[in-house]
Amino acid sequence: MNFPLFLILIGAVVMIQPRTKRWQSRMAAHFKGDEKRVKQRANTFFLLGFAFIMAGLAYLYQAVGS
Repeated sequence: MNFPLFLILIGAVVMIQPRTKRWQSRMAAHFKGDEKRVKQRANTFFLLGFAFIMAGLAYLYQAVGS
């Protein structure tokens, strides 16, 4: 029962991370100020976090249902 909750927690952290100032400044430096690439990377992290949350919910549903 801990694994689904872990996935949900990690998904939330991955989704929130691109919104931090530290992350944004590092990505801006990495992509040399290309705002389109920074936004694209943030969207990728958001989708990855969402996938983790969905996987956690699926495992949780399966654990509770059986």
